[in-house]
Amino acid sequence: MAIIDRIKYDGPQDASPWLIHKYPGEQFVLGSQLIVNQGQEALFFKGGEALDLFGAGTHTLHTGNLPLLKKLVNLPFGGETPFSAEIYYVNKTSKLDMNWGTATPFQLEDPKYGLILSIRSHGKYGLRITDSRMFVNELVGAIPHGATVNYPFVASYFSGLLTTYVKTVISNFMIKEKISFLEVTAYLRELSEACQKEISKEFDKYGVEIQNFFIEAITPPKDEFEKLRTYKEELSMGNDFYRQRRSFDVMEKLADNPNAGGMANAGIGLGMGLGMAPNMGNMFGAMGTNIDTNPTQSAQGKLCPKCSAPVADGVKFCGNCGERVVKAVVCPVCNHENPENTKFCGNCGNRLMNKCSKCGTENDLGQKFCGNCGNKL
Repeated sequence: MAIIDRIKYDGPQDASPWLIHKYPGEQFVLGSQLIVNQGQEALFFKGGEALDLFGAGTHTLHTGNLPLLKKLVNLPFGGETPFSAEIYYVNKTSKLDMNWGTATPFQLEDPKYGLILSIRSHGKYGLRITDSRMFVNELVGAIPHGATVNYPFVASYFSGLLTTYVKTVISNFMIKEKISFLEVTAYLRELSEACQKEISKEFDKYGVEIQNFFIEAITPPKDEFEKLRTYKEELSMGNDFYRQRRSFDVMEKLADNPNAGGMANAGIGLGMGLGMAPNMGNMFGAMGTNIDTNPTQSAQGKLCPKCSAPVADGVKFCGNCGERVVKAVVCPVCNHENPENTKFCGNCGNRLMNKCSKCGTENDLGQKFCGNCGNKL
């Protein structure tokens, strides 16, 4: 193998951004010229150890400026003595337009409204090598002989570490400050600073400085975001809108039931408990004046699906065999029973309809296939 007496690296021919270049030759001689451009450092590496480091300038290699290598390989004084070593060129300039993003969403409960959302986040950051020895020591096994390592390679190398810290910081910050995802945009600068502070502690171990770390967005999927926004709007109509809406569902059932006089009066108490007695009293009063008290006609309007016994409207279970005659949708989150075709749980607000990913039709939770297009749910 030819002995190299002039060592230099000007960067890749395509001018793409690079971070580390492993010089292709390993046989050198004392008296060789080592040329290091501005913004570079050259590091001698041998036997798994990072040895002598050279900054910008032209350096004539001799035992005086290779003390660590001399000690390791026992270089003699004087003469054009050949020796072997690996040389790594390290780019010390800052790269400020690197992208980061969470490859997969992470689950987080909205601290203010209690809905669990699938969150994604992305942004930009800058990177600069502060300790060439430490950095090359960490990555030397991943760099092929004579190869040039670019910024995307390093970004992918650290992506798992970076996104783990981002997820942790975002979760802790939002929970501590009780910030909803509807208002998180106003806190992106504080979150970015908090992320950079925590990430920097870890990257310091690799001899890397994180610069200008920015979070550009923290977002759930569009449908989850709309659900959260709708939930907020509905809550603004009262302290417990979903319980109120459940009471209106009951009232509508009573209005259709000719035998509901006693139940309607009991419903007034429910309305008072919700702070709505005046309005609900008027509504039930109006209902009472129009009630048809013909039980025979009502009973003949519906039959039990199991024993065919007549069942009065508004009754949930058959008085003859005990079969449920009124369908109910049970919330998978809180087990609350909701009327048929209810889209959101009246107790916790969880969505009760299973939306088809193919045609968008809303199906009951228990269905395995879409009733409109047959797509598997």
